[in-house]
Amino acid sequence: MKILKLALTLTFLIVLPMGAIASDMEDVEKLRAEQIKKWGDTSIPKPKEIALKAKAVLDKSIENQSIAELKAIAEQSNKAANYVGFILDDYATYYRDNYRYDFVQEKVSPFHDAYVKLSNELKDYRNQSYFNIGKKLAASNNEIEAFFYFRDAYRLSSFTDDKGDHKGMRYLAEQEMKKLMGLSDIGSFIYWK
Repeated sequence: MKILKLALTLTFLIVLPMGAIASDMEDVEKLRAEQIKKWGDTSIPKPKEIALKAKAVLDKSIENQSIAELKAIAEQSNKAANYVGFILDDYATYYRDNYRYDFVQEKVSPFHDAYVKLSNELKDYRNQSYFNIGKKLAASNNEIEAFFYFRDAYRLSSFTDDKGDHKGMRYLAEQEMKKLMGLSDIGSFIYWK
């Protein structure tokens, strides 16, 4: 009887963790399959190449930017920013959990900051593309579609801009939405003072 109990206990201790491991593996496989399906395609975006292409398009005068190329820049920049975010997320979590330690500030911070900078640059290109599409649509009297492109630039931008006069993309997009609605007399938040 003792041998049977021992055998059952050992079986339980060996089989249960293996079942848990199998279940975890199934979850990982399922999650990976969902991500592959969601992000589609077989190629990975090249963030630095996309940033150069976006900069080249956005450096042209708005009259020389087509809506089609602005939409492509917005989509590609967003996708590249998301892929950079897949790496950044783990750095950010580790950094957030351990920022008070000097070695994290010295050793982890430079890599974390480089990913943040690249991700933000790509998002800025996306937002500028949405804003420029809105401007082009508003100029052609397509106000409703213009409004929602301005709204995307507005909602996806940082709430505050610490550069220059603090009137960054969020502020600019808000002004355009207010203009379309005849609400230019209502003020706008500019900067935390």
